Amino acid sequence: MGTIRTVLIEDEASARQLLASLLMDMEFPLQIVGEADDVSGGVALIRKERPELIFLDINLRGGTAFDLLNQLPDLEAEVIFATAYDQYAIRAFDFAALGYLLKPLRISELREAVQRFARRREATAPADHRLKTFLTNQQGKQSRLVVPDLSGFRVLSLSQIIFLRGEINYTRFFLDDGTELLTSKTLKEYERLLDGSGFCRIHQSYLINLTHVKSYQRGEGGVVCLAQGHHLDVSRRRKAEFMRYFVG
Repeated sequence: MGTIRTVLIEDEASARQLLASLLMDMEFPLQIVGEADDVSGGVALIRKERPELIFLDINLRGGTAFDLLNQLPDLEAEVIFATAYDQYAIRAFDFAALGYLLKPLRISELREAVQRFARRREATAPADHRLKTFLTNQQGKQSRLVVPDLSGFRVLSLSQIIFLRGEINYTRFFLDDGTELLTSKTLKEYERLLDGSGFCRIHQSYLINLTHVKSYQRGEGGVVCLAQGHHLDVSRRRKAEFMRYFVG
């Protein structure tokens, strides 16, 4: 992976310094090519440096992140919001945001957001041969998952999977025929394998198949109702990512 040209746009100097420090401590080849604290400065910085990745606060000097983005209709960079306010999440995803991180920032969530960027960036690169052990493709669209179990392995159609539940170093699959399947891989590994295939991480413990969503009940995070009568909590931090699939 080549160097990722990155800019930080945040109105508080201390927050920018913290974010820069967290990013530089990660394994990704991020190069911070500029910082700004206001709308006009952010627009000028982006036009000058043409970054690949932008970390953007909502409230800026001279306006909001949305004022900034509206001035950049041809923006090609990916945007990750980092803010203390969760009420702007849906609007943020109207701008095709890659991520929406709530302050105080969690290193694990920050790393996941950058990993998501890295996967998108390398989407046109040759496929990772390790993934071929687990995934099969039909007409360019991932449709099956090979899941190892105690007796060997099972080949599942993605449509069979209602949701996955993480159980420490194991993952339990809940299938549409009512059966369950336990496998010795982590939920994080399956989240990576199923990225872009219609699955959404709604909670530290749950990865759901969006085609099996029946309804949603509002709350701090809310509760999603799936096929077979499963009701799962949505964490507050992952609510925006889930809602982006249903709220236009």
